[in-house]
Amino acid sequence: MKIAVCAGGTGGHLFPAVALTKELEKRGHDVLLVTDRRGASYCEDIENKDIVFSLRFSLKSLISFGYKAFLMLIHFLFKWRRDRPEVVVGFGGLLTVVPIVIARIYGAKVILYEQNSIIGKANRYLSKLADLKLSTFSIGYGWTVQNPPVRPEFLSRKPFKSKSKIKVLIIGGSQGARSFSKIIPEAMSRLPTKFRKELEIIQQESYGDTEALSQRYSKMGISSKIEEFIYDVADVMEQCQLVICRAGASTLSELSAIGRPAILIPYPLATDNHQLLNAQRYAAKNAAWVIEESPFAAEKLKRILEQIFRNPELLKKAALNIMNGASANASEQFAQVIEQLGASK
Repeated sequence: MKIAVCAGGTGGHLFPAVALTKELEKRGHDVLLVTDRRGASYCEDIENKDIVFSLRFSLKSLISFGYKAFLMLIHFLFKWRRDRPEVVVGFGGLLTVVPIVIARIYGAKVILYEQNSIIGKANRYLSKLADLKLSTFSIGYGWTVQNPPVRPEFLSRKPFKSKSKIKVLIIGGSQGARSFSKIIPEAMSRLPTKFRKELEIIQQESYGDTEALSQRYSKMGISSKIEEFIYDVADVMEQCQLVICRAGASTLSELSAIGRPAILIPYPLATDNHQLLNAQRYAAKNAAWVIEESPFAAEKLKRILEQIFRNPELLKKAALNIMNGASANASEQFAQVIEQLGASK
């Protein structure tokens, strides 16, 4: 079966799309992954892909946006006329609109997937064209819950295990988090000395001076390893007992697959504040802690860490609560849904 998988270039859109693409390829399908230039570096191991323009709409760049959209329209009018995908799957992001609309015109079946608690703009625009609408969370409006595909490297990992020191992974998602380098060291500096000695930090710092941040932790008596980018996130996450991160859907699904508790600091400018809603769903089942980014964030983080140090069992309980065994078969289940829809043509 010919299948096109389309996803915007952020990790939240692309990572589950990559996981699904690999599963479909394993099952013998002819799969094309469509993403933009931002996402190219996250799917280097996918051979059959189409890298298109990054589309970002704004009034200031209206002419540029219109020109790129027109070129993309021409590109997919000819491409889909020649290749004729039988099913096209959209994981969100503005760039998915043109290829999905054109594929639909040529008779392809359409599946949309929504990872977040609030339906994204692209999926809203495309929803009337969809044969199936699947979502991570129960969001109503005809969307059916389907566990998100998770990259294989996050599956079959060692279960959570308590240790004498708490190793903490600090990541800001595929787009980084500049504010973490201010909030988190400030919180650590307020911890009692005895607790600082029980910490080990691995932090991704994509914006500032990694050496300066490392020295700051060192002065606090905290062992740290600061990286500009962490490539094997799954391997590092497996070594840790706690993750401090954003609350994007793909990050949360990977935490659930690997079973690691988290302190979630949602990106405050996320569309419709969807990251906060994502995080609150996990906090409601005692699988994570939530801190909103504000002048009081460092103090709240410090208090949560103190609670954990005084009662280490909190981490063990959160690890059990966040674990989602269904993640192991999510890609297979999603692929089966596609095959069933394709067979119904």
